[in-house]
Amino acid sequence: MAANITVNVQPHHLTIAEAMRTIVSFDGEGRPIVAFRNGINYVRGLSGEVLQKRVLAPGQKERRKLSDEERRRVLAELLTWSQQMIERIAATASSTERDWFERIRRWDVDRLEAERERFRKVYKPISILPPDQYRALVLQATEGCSWNHCHFCTFYRDRAFRIHSPDSFRNHIQQVKEFVGAGIGLRMAIFLGDANALIIPQPRLRELLRVVHEEFRIGPQADFKGIYAFLDIFGAERKTLDEYRELTAAGVRRIYLGLESGDETVFRLLNKPGSPAEAIEAVRTIKAAGIAVGIILLVGAGGERFAHDHVQRSLAAIAAMNLGPEDIVYLSPLIIPTDTPYLAQLQAFDSPPLSEDAILEQFNQLKQGARMVAGPGAKVVIYHIEEFVY
Repeated sequence: MAANITVNVQPHHLTIAEAMRTIVSFDGEGRPIVAFRNGINYVRGLSGEVLQKRVLAPGQKERRKLSDEERRRVLAELLTWSQQMIERIAATASSTERDWFERIRRWDVDRLEAERERFRKVYKPISILPPDQYRALVLQATEGCSWNHCHFCTFYRDRAFRIHSPDSFRNHIQQVKEFVGAGIGLRMAIFLGDANALIIPQPRLRELLRVVHEEFRIGPQADFKGIYAFLDIFGAERKTLDEYRELTAAGVRRIYLGLESGDETVFRLLNKPGSPAEAIEAVRTIKAAGIAVGIILLVGAGGERFAHDHVQRSLAAIAAMNLGPEDIVYLSPLIIPTDTPYLAQLQAFDSPPLSEDAILEQFNQLKQGARMVAGPGAKVVIYHIEEFVY
């Protein structure tokens, strides 16, 4: 290899680095997936969107999706650099490396940008995933959100809720396979989309899960380790213990619930369906069936007036769930869209939004408290929704 240039070949991705100043990784199709250059990190999703992350100052990080012009410029720079590195090392590369290089050479900015349109023909927008599922293979068994009235959320406003038939779901899966191609090796789990896919009535859900198993190998020693999904609380209370046990047998490993707040008033202010008490009962039932949970709390929910109650009652709810080593508590700083009723709700309750310093303080309170009450081995992690790109 040329001086200062290193190539790392893994079963499902290849990384090229130059003195660790510029690093680019590619999936099995040769598409760039992550990069580091000039002190900035980039993540390119299957959607074609590029997320930029960089440290502005100690404790201050910028996270944003690049504009069309910025994205094309960055991709052009990364591809040009990669081609230059490949030319310098191709003569001494192994046959495996040369095969990877050929895949990488097939891509230019126009072809990468054309992937954006291909993606839109396969998927409805994938608005959000839990952080531990950012690299899952998303299969949209449903589209949109069956509730879609939370005051703080705009993720699914652009589409009606729909449940696939087994035939249309299989067609969707086959389109996903064709689009992802050899990049599928990076995907270690199946995530059933969209917002609360497990609200699907059990007979239809049973059919759709059967389709998933016919299309993929799922299990501890298989390509995909398990199936994961969101479930809203008003949907969670409708399934029985036996139905959750059936989901366990079908490979469902973790269900993610947006508790958001354990305080009843804050919960209503957010216009969440169900209640904190129903969430606790649902989690206990899910765990009794052998399925792990991911519980999401919104840092800053309820504003100044309800800050104390939000923290204390959220921690009490977490404590009542009897979480364990496979469970996760996510702390997600609330980002308030301007086009939702949430700000009007805060004003009606005379509860101004928390300042950035107050949100940081509340995050630390929730983190320390959750670690004490969540149960042995349960993880407590931050959930920055601005860091998501699929």
